[in-house]
Amino acid sequence: MFHKLKDWVSRNLEAWLVLLAAKILTGRNVQRCKVVSRKDNNDMWYMAEKLEMIAKRMRNKYEERS
Repeated sequence: MFHKLKDWVSRNLEAWLVLLAAKILTGRNVQRCKVVSRKDNNDMWYMAEKLEMIAKRMRNKYEERS
């Protein structure tokens, strides 16, 4: 029982950290940003989408592939 709870907490904490990274990358998506190039901006947006999908799979124990 404790092992299952520990796995659940660990899995959800790691998924939350991945989502935090995605949120940071999405937050950098500023239209006409003077610091980040358009290409890098687009790449960060794509990475954020990929990270969100990874976090979803982590929470589902990789049982459901999307």
